[in-house]
This record gives sequence, structure tokens and C-alpha cells, in this order.
Amino acid sequence: MRKTNFDIALSFAGEQREYVDQVANILNQKGISTFYDKFEEANLWGKNLYDYLSDVYMNQARYTIMFISKDYSKKLWTNHERQSMQARAFQESSEYVLPAKFDDTEIAGVLPTTGYISLQDKTPEEFVFIIEKKLIYSGGTIPSENLRSALSTIVTIPKIDPKNVDLTVISDDYPIQGAQVCLIADNGTTLNGTTNNEGKVSFNITTRRLYSVLVAHPEYSSAVLEQFDTSEDLKITLKTIENIGSIICISTCHINGLKGRLNPILDSPRRYFYADNIAIHGGKEQPVMFKLNEPVQVEDCNGIIMNLIFRFMLGRTTLIDYVKPVFKE
Repeated sequence: MRKTNFDIALSFAGEQREYVDQVANILNQKGISTFYDKFEEANLWGKNLYDYLSDVYMNQARYTIMFISKDYSKKLWTNHERQSMQARAFQESSEYVLPAKFDDTEIAGVLPTTGYISLQDKTPEEFVFIIEKKLIYSGGTIPSENLRSALSTIVTIPKIDPKNVDLTVISDDYPIQGAQVCLIADNGTTLNGTTNNEGKVSFNITTRRLYSVLVAHPEYSSAVLEQFDTSEDLKITLKTIENIGSIICISTCHINGLKGRLNPILDSPRRYFYADNIAIHGGKEQPVMFKLNEPVQVEDCNGIIMNLIFRFMLGRTTLIDYVKPVFKE
């Protein structure tokens, strides 16, 4: 295989940037060299992009991932990138273009018999895991610095005898059905469930960690209990506040009544978010920084305006209260 500057080059339409941005950042965090336009802004500045991108997609990557969608098939730049990568693939006997499909759009030069990955049911994290395996199968390795660090660390899992913990969610002494409940450990991993008609949800606890308990419901303000030790069952009361609802956002989420999708990101110490087809603060350039417990105004394509209050954030999990709009007759 020829010498390359990047393990992976990403080719995609701007409409899918939200998903691809997460993939690119996870690859970067893992030490996998990735060509992604946002990583290369300074390098691309002033270059003849037609020639430079041809060289990148034809010569500079071990593999190119083609994120196929109906939008991808219509763009001039993605077609230019596609032609460059297909020229490289034609020269080599091994696979070079790796199709990843958001939908079933047919792309010129990509045969129906070519193996692909469907992204319709895969999170960015799950997709990156597949990319890692592909690199390893082709002779690539985990970056040596990361590998040495991993091997030098003795991992001990704080195991305990499995224990079922029941959480009950109520309001005014009545059980709340359909409440989201998330136990988020101090290492960022989560256990998730939804309350039944008795307002209860059970969790099987197998590790000795401190958890923060997040509870949300579209008709109630959220609740947070930090540093819960799961030694006994727990009852949590949600407050009814007029026109306030809440949601636990894991990676990305939709809010009832608001078109589009939210994507909050914790890049410690910064907190910011993208919103797909949603304006933030009247159309401010995204991503937009935010602070916990300070309102952020958003507006969707139907003119629905909401105020969001980010109450808790750890890892990819965010707890959000939102003020629902009031319509006058």
C-alpha cells in the first residue's frame, strides 16, 4: 500500500455534517489521522481547492469514506471528490472507497454489489468502532503512543454482587408514567430506563460507582440527584411548573413540539451545541456556546420559539428543561 498522510479521508454533503463532525472528532481523539475540512481550515486557506482536494482524495489517504445520501449525489464538490477517489480505486486491486449510507441513493460508479455500512441505525461511536476494525484488518494499528499508554495501565473493575435498585418518580404523591431516568456514572457511562404505570423503573447495578440520577418528562421540570451510591431504593419528586417540560439528551435529541435536532457537546471546559434546522439566538453562527442554568432561545422552521435551560452535562448526556410556547386563540 502506498505511503499516505491520512488514515481516513471523509467525503460528505454539508447536510450530514452533524453526524460526520462527531465521527471526525472521535477518530481524532483516538489518534487516527483524518482528513476533515474543519481540521484543515488553515491549511486550505488560499489553496487551489480543485487541485488540492483531487490530490487528497486520490493520493493522500489509506481509505476514503463516502457518506452516501440524496444530498451527496447533487453537490458539485462531492462529485469532484468522488471522481478523484474512484480514479484511485481503479488503479488499485484492493478496496479504497468505503461507502457508508444514510439512505438508498445510487451513486455513479458505486456498484450495487459493493459492500457498504448502513448508518440508519448506527451512532457515530458505533461507526467509528467499525472503522477501527477495518484499519486493523488492513494492517493498520492503534497509534503506538495510545497503545503503550493502554498497556501500561492496569485496569481493575470495581465489581459488586449484582443488585436491583428501584427508582420511583412521583408528583403530588401520584406516580409518573413515562419519565426518562438516567443513572450516569462518574466515568460517564449510563444506565437508562423509563418509568412504568406505577412510576417505577429498575436498574441492575454491577459496579461500585457513584451515580448522578437524572429524571425528565415532557410535562414536568427535571430533577437531578448527584453522587447517589445506589445502596437503597430511591423516590424522586418532579415539580409541575406551567409550560415547562424536560428531556434527557443522549448525544442528540428531539424536543416535542420543536422541529429539528439538538446536538449538545461537552469539550471540557467548553459547552456548546449545534441545532439541525433550528436557529439559535435569532440565527447566531453555530456552534453556540452555553452555560448551565442560563436560558438559550431557539426557533424552528415553523416559527416555534422555545427557551432551553441546560441543567446538567457529563460525557454525551445532557439534561435540558424547556419552556413550551403558549398559543393565543
